[in-house]
Amino acid sequence: MILAAIAALTMTANAQIWGDFYVGDPENATTYNGSYFDMAPTNFYVAHTGAQMLYTPDLLSDMNGKQNVTINMISFRFMNETFEEIMRNVRIYMQETDATEFAVVDGVKQFFPLGELVWEEERDLDLSYMYGDDVDYSFRLNFPYHPGKGLLVTIVCDALDDDNCTMGSDYAPFYTSGVRGKAMTYTNNWTGFEAYAEGPDFPDATATLGCGTNVDLPLTHFQYISYEQTQTPDGSYSVVPGQHEVVVTITPYEGDAYYRIIYTDPDGNVTEGDWTPYVDAFSVTADGHYRVEFYAVADDKLPSEPGAVEFNVSPTTGIEEMTAEKSVASVRYYNMVGEEMSQANGMTIVVTTYTDGTTSAVKVMK
Repeated sequence: MILAAIAALTMTANAQIWGDFYVGDPENATTYNGSYFDMAPTNFYVAHTGAQMLYTPDLLSDMNGKQNVTINMISFRFMNETFEEIMRNVRIYMQETDATEFAVVDGVKQFFPLGELVWEEERDLDLSYMYGDDVDYSFRLNFPYHPGKGLLVTIVCDALDDDNCTMGSDYAPFYTSGVRGKAMTYTNNWTGFEAYAEGPDFPDATATLGCGTNVDLPLTHFQYISYEQTQTPDGSYSVVPGQHEVVVTITPYEGDAYYRIIYTDPDGNVTEGDWTPYVDAFSVTADGHYRVEFYAVADDKLPSEPGAVEFNVSPTTGIEEMTAEKSVASVRYYNMVGEEMSQANGMTIVVTTYTDGTTSAVKVMK
């Protein structure tokens, strides 16, 4: 849809809506200083960590009712009391999910499959400049999200030299009070979470594997972009009584409508028309199959989803009612300058004379 693509480019700036929200209360969040294997999304005490965090639809309700949503940032906050420079290779996997809990099989909690890799980078945190500060650990993303779905976020952090770690008390993430059991963690000084996920113990999560299975969701800051979209028009067609003609009507609810015709003639030849601004109902008469596609664009919105109507025009289209009580006396063919022809050829005016003396004239394309 060339016109739609152009319209999308010109409307993007105005149609773009930025939003952000927290899972948790940033004004009243507290740090968690328990066991290092119960800290999500990571800790800097061990070399290799993995965390899976399950955000149920109720926690993401700020995005409800939005259209064409892209999550473009996720951020976590932690308390820093170290002068270390922390080097980590960080990878983030995300996927939408209908799950609201981690599964339990034979009494053992189960990790989810990793999902889609959406972010990867070697992240250098020089914390010597931020001693005593609350630090935001932020990641820019480009993840399409459908409001109403749950979201599983998997964060994998690997130290680059396996010993670039802090004391356990030097790092404490902020947590969401009361959202318990929506995160699970993996910690190990030698093996990364992805290697574990490919091993025989996955997806089991147990303490002997270095896993925390009843972890609070960390304070999480989401930022997203949404784009308002024009409502899709309605399309309909009707056969004109007594005429070899089908009329197509497009009803835009907002904005300007555009349409094109994809026509397949009786011999199977396909003609694809250009996109055309829609102003009024239009009609077609040539025998064959028609697919009329359409969309609309309103001010400061993206183009609508496309719509379409399909129908066939046949030699009997629209004339049954007119000929039911009449007999045909003769049929004559004329071109567009009024010259009589032996048969229809190109755009033709067909004049039918009936035995009662009445006539009808229709345009056809042959």
